[in-house]
This record gives sequence, C-alpha cells and structure tokens, in this order.
Amino acid sequence: MKENVRLVSASRARFGLSGLAMLCTALLGASAQAQITYSAPITITKGGVYSGNWQSLNPDQPAVTVSTSEAVIIENSNIQSRGPLIRSRYVKANLTVRNSRGVALNPGLAASFRRTPGYFVHLEDFQNARIENNELIGTSGMYFYKFLGDSTIGHTIKILRNKALNIDGRYSSGPDTFSPTGFYRVQFTQFNDVKNISNAEIAWNQIINEPGKSRVEENINMYVSSGTPNSPIIIHNNYIQGAYPTNPATDTYGGGGIMLGDGQGSTVGKASAFLRAYNNQIISTSNQGIAISAGHNNEAYNNRVISSGLLPDGRRIASQNVGIYIWDLHGDKARNTFFNNVMYGNVVAWAQPAKSATAQNPFWFPNCDAEARSPKSCKNNTTIAGVVTRAMEAQEFDRWQAKLRASNVTIGPKQ
Repeated sequence: MKENVRLVSASRARFGLSGLAMLCTALLGASAQAQITYSAPITITKGGVYSGNWQSLNPDQPAVTVSTSEAVIIENSNIQSRGPLIRSRYVKANLTVRNSRGVALNPGLAASFRRTPGYFVHLEDFQNARIENNELIGTSGMYFYKFLGDSTIGHTIKILRNKALNIDGRYSSGPDTFSPTGFYRVQFTQFNDVKNISNAEIAWNQIINEPGKSRVEENINMYVSSGTPNSPIIIHNNYIQGAYPTNPATDTYGGGGIMLGDGQGSTVGKASAFLRAYNNQIISTSNQGIAISAGHNNEAYNNRVISSGLLPDGRRIASQNVGIYIWDLHGDKARNTFFNNVMYGNVVAWAQPAKSATAQNPFWFPNCDAEARSPKSCKNNTTIAGVVTRAMEAQEFDRWQAKLRASNVTIGPKQ
C-alpha cells in the first residue's frame, strides 16, 4: 500500500526524536557514571546481598567474581570493567543480578590480543541465574554455559526486563579504538549446552544495536540447548533493533535477531529442542530476523519482523537477507535430530532494496516440518506488501513503548 508522504515524514520525525532521546539518555547516563566513585574489584565467597560500585581497569580481572555456590544477589549496583563485569565459573553459582548498571570499557589493547568488551554476566557450570531490570552499555552481553541446577527446586534462567545498548564483539585496537575487521561472536544472551531446563524465560528485554558502534552475532542464540516437552524455553515480548557487521554497508555477515535452534546435535537428546519464540519485535537485523537451523520441536509464532535494508544514512545493508527461515544447516534430518520445527502467524516485511524498491524476501522454508507427526507447519505468515521504509521501523519502536505502558512493564533499573 502506498504511504501518504505526510505520514511518512511525521514518522521520520518521530524516529529522529527517538534517536535524540536515546542520545540524551546516553549522555545523561555517561554523566552520572562519571560522578560515581568506584571501588576495586570484588570476589564474593559467601552468599548474601551485595550492593556497590566496582571497577576493573585490568582486562584480565573481572570487576565482580562470584566464587561460591551459595545464593548471591547483586542489586542496586554500578559495575564497569575493561574485562568481564560479573563472572563465575565452575562453582555452581546461584546468582541474581537486578536493578544494576554495567558499562564495558575498551580493553585498551592492540588488536593482536583479540580482546573484546567484557560480558555483563559470564556463567559456566552454574545452577541458577536471574538477571532482571538491569542496563547494559557496550558489553559483550551475557553467556550461560552448562546448567547444573535442579529444576524441581526452582533453579532456572530468567532474563527479564533488561535494557541493552550496543552489544559489541569488536576487538580493541587501542585505548579508544576498535578493529575494523577483527571480532568475536557475541550475543545479548547465549545459552550454550543448557539442557533440559524448566521454566527458563527471556522476556521484556529491549536490545538496541547501532550500526558502526556494535558488533553482535545473533542477539539471542540457543546453542545445543533445550527446554522440556512440558516446559519449553520461552523467548517472548522482546524488542530487538539492529544486528550488523562492523561495516554494515560493505561486510558479509551471518548474524541476526534470534537463532532459535543452533548447533549440530548428534542425538535427539543433545540437539536444540523445545524452544518457543513469540510476540517479539525484531527490526533491521540484516542477515535474518528469526532462524531455526538445527534441532527439533522448536516454534516461532506471532512475531513482528521488519527491515528496510537501509542504514540511518540511507546506505544499503550489504548482508540484508531474509526475514525468517527454517533450514537444516547440518543435514541433521538424516540423523533424525531435525524435525517438528515450524513458524506460523508471523508478520514480516523484509526488504531487498538492492533489487528494487518493493522487492522483499520475507520467508525461506526449505526444511519446514510438514510431516504427519507435526500438528503445525509454516502457514499463516503474513507479508506487509509495498515499500518497507525506515519510518515503518520507527513505528515499531512506538508500538513497543505502547506495549510496555499497556502491560505496566518497566525495563532497566528501577532505582
């Protein structure tokens, strides 16, 4: 449908104001951060509630290290680091982080050191994680490897109501610079080998990545991870804007919005499985909006996936590819580990401006499950016809703000 010029102009104006508001917020945040007096890095060896302002200027030392399996709550805190912000490995951490702000500092090393901004939270061999109402600025996101908890007593992973700006995997190339080519694949949230977890949830998060200031792979990635048949991992009501290579006008790129099933599974039990993504808004994430490339019993439905294929300055995104897809990347169907993967009820507008003003590539379903054992398939997905504009992308942010108000949800720190 051809848009009214006045409406388009008004939407562009709103987008400009939204950008200005984000800039003002960032500047105010930077000013507030500058006034904080930071303490030296801390190592937590006992359970309890911890609040403070901690900083590490050593890329090899986390600002906060959790070295206990007892329940630890970090709240109402400010954390910044040239390395990891909060890290725990091999101690079966039981960690809650809430109402806190994390800022990644440039590691300040040559590109040959291959050092990226630090993770906000990095957990390995852990038993419980709740990350709620935090703000992440310039970090490498959050990484969760090997869930060792007991779901029968409430152990799980909850990533709720966080606000993130510029998830960044670029290698540092000096005190204030980043490499134009070197990077590590990072995500807002990655589950890696998180198996058979119940009640896990990633919801009501706002993730905004700006071109040229970030380098995320997928914003959310489920790598050989699984829920259960009765309690799938649910990823819902998130707003994801932006996923770009370092130089989005020229570089190739394999990332995007949500990678719902990822990683080769040699057996049914080892594959990505029982994952659900619904009611998310995914905007301008280049290579893909939502993808399933591995696993079984995974579903994406009722999402809005929109991209004009254009950068803010009007240049085309070189890696602009497809809105949503299901593809057996590893040939796992032959191993009987790829099945029951479906996408339905999604609204997609995914432009291909390099081809023509109205060209789109909304769906690609070479391996959507159409077998008798699957009660659903890749049906009832809707394409928004016509030219996909930057104004349409801006309207999605307005839609997100209205959704937060209607649902009475506050994102980011409440303090």
